[in-house]
Amino acid sequence: MKKTNFSYLAVWAGIPAVVAAVLVILAFTVFMDNKSIFVGAVFVAVGTVVAIPMLLESRMKKLAKEMEADFKSQGFTYQYKFEANNAVYYIDQGGKMGVVYRSNPTELQFVDLSKVTNVGTNNGKFGMATSRVSCEFRLDGKKVRITTLQVSRGTLSMKDARVLEAISKADQLCALLNTAKANANAKA
Repeated sequence: MKKTNFSYLAVWAGIPAVVAAVLVILAFTVFMDNKSIFVGAVFVAVGTVVAIPMLLESRMKKLAKEMEADFKSQGFTYQYKFEANNAVYYIDQGGKMGVVYRSNPTELQFVDLSKVTNVGTNNGKFGMATSRVSCEFRLDGKKVRITTLQVSRGTLSMKDARVLEAISKADQLCALLNTAKANANAKA
């Protein structure tokens, strides 16, 4: 599976990053004497860098939604859709999973779930807290993680409602994957 399309990232993340870098260079070399232009240029540059991940996620979700119209013509009917920050997952109980990755949103990729092993929930428990909850499995020897909760700073108590909901979602995803895997193996 190709998670990253470098030409796509060069356009949608690289160009804005270069623009931000140019703005910072101009701010520190040309606009240093004019504080309002200097602050404005730095503010726009930082805003651009912060906006890049949001832009990529928004574009991924938009392109994935557009692709959904063609699923039936490709012989793919999904029963469950899960959106994470890095991908959109479509699970078909017949044994296939479609994935649209944030770094490669122009392509719907299929996973044969009969090749998936070690499906399970990782609650990320560290002491009495966690910072990540996910459904994990192995595909072709590589670990694949579908994150249902990611805390950017610190941790949340294992009893927190958000953690309990994320664990429930991860368990549901694992159950769906195991059912689809069993169906794929039954066909083979």
